[in-house]
Amino acid sequence: MNPLFLYNILRQTLCIILVFTFSNAGFTQNFTTSEDYDNAYSLLLDLKFSKSGELIRNLKYSEPQNLAPLYLEDLSDFLYIVVTEDQEEFEARKELRSQRLKALNRLPDSSPYKLLAEGEIHLHWAFSMMRFGEYFNGAMAINKAFKALEKNIEIYPDFLPTYKSMGLLHTLIGTVPDNYRWATNLMGVDGTIELGIGEMEMVIAQAEDKPEFKNLRKETLFLLSFLHINLLNDSKALKRYQKEVEKENGPLMDFAKASLYKENGQANKAIDVLLASSDSRNAFPYLNYLLGELKLAKMDQDASSYLITYTQSFKGQSYIKSARQKIAWYSLLSNGDEKMYSSLISKVDNAGSTMLDEDKSAQKEFDSGEIPNRVLLKARLQFDGGFYQEALKSLITSKTSDLTTSDERLEFTYRLGRIHHELDNRNEAISYYDMTIKNGAESKRYFAANSSLMLGLIHENSGNKKEALKAFESCSEFNNSEYRNSINQKAKAGILRLNN
Repeated sequence: MNPLFLYNILRQTLCIILVFTFSNAGFTQNFTTSEDYDNAYSLLLDLKFSKSGELIRNLKYSEPQNLAPLYLEDLSDFLYIVVTEDQEEFEARKELRSQRLKALNRLPDSSPYKLLAEGEIHLHWAFSMMRFGEYFNGAMAINKAFKALEKNIEIYPDFLPTYKSMGLLHTLIGTVPDNYRWATNLMGVDGTIELGIGEMEMVIAQAEDKPEFKNLRKETLFLLSFLHINLLNDSKALKRYQKEVEKENGPLMDFAKASLYKENGQANKAIDVLLASSDSRNAFPYLNYLLGELKLAKMDQDASSYLITYTQSFKGQSYIKSARQKIAWYSLLSNGDEKMYSSLISKVDNAGSTMLDEDKSAQKEFDSGEIPNRVLLKARLQFDGGFYQEALKSLITSKTSDLTTSDERLEFTYRLGRIHHELDNRNEAISYYDMTIKNGAESKRYFAANSSLMLGLIHENSGNKKEALKAFESCSEFNNSEYRNSINQKAKAGILRLNN
């Protein structure tokens, strides 16, 4: 054989091997964060989907071996679906989950982002599925998320980002009512509120002054605020985060700020936050609902306009019935026209869903055919907006003839208890709560059950553990059909706080 020919064959073979080797080495899958990654992440947390999408596409093109953009794409899908409740987009995008998970599986086991991204993607789609009633699929996704995150903590105990998601899961699992505990056991997941909150607070503390964790800290801060407002009913903890929340911007943080102010009885500050950013309200339609609700408490002339905007701009089902109910309330309170109220409340029936307690309550009001008591309704709205003195005045200046049914008289004592509670008149609050529980133990309304919850909080704050536990444990014994799940969840959170 010609030596020169053999040399050429060997040289070509070697070149092919080298090209193959180096091309594979150059395209080894990795998960690498960068300035562009952080910018895209930040834009997503501000719900700027178009701008973040452009950055993500550029990252995918310039770094084809980097799988970090896949995680950002999934986060983008999750935030868009949850904020807009666009079911068509949910159906169109949910098939991408398996493709992303398959791609991320090519990451080396040495990367702590491999299991983190897997767990986060399962978590994103668990919440998205449950939003659209796919509870079984959502439960299975939570199970997968839990296992991936738990394993990542076991392998990389010092990897801070895992604790944000695991903290969220532990907290949510900890609030599951006892009668549904079998479901979490079946899913193979476990956790407590204290563990979850502790993990997320650790993320906030350790991420401080670390630029690489700025977005992680902001996201965790939002989640903590949301959990305390909606599930845990822990006003002391809310105040701990207020200064931190006030430093942040964007639609999600505007929601957190406004909600914090509302919970602390500072409705005017909450209104100012929401009025200051029309961009936030456009990106996050729920903020129009919240603004309309707060303005309704003040009976501002433009209160209905924000609620109407919400019903017209929001593509989903949540709070639609409630918004229509509040539009009817505004009409009833502003001009006393019962016929107009009846016409407006009828629009509740064929709109939205009844997945949320607020929407269930709106549908129930329509179904009852009863017109709300204007004295009680006004006081309720003033109280919900944080206008406690005005609410008290509305009640104590009313006449006995204004209350014609047992439910109205029951609500009257309940409202007085709530107002005195917020005004820090402890003895008066306890007296009215006790009266409500005594007279309303068999009622289907929520007044007695929530009075028991509030008594638990009063006794907890004054250090009377025995009475606090007794009150929290009593919450599940009432016959209320209204707000039953949310009251029992908050009572369970109180029991766990006291026992730990």
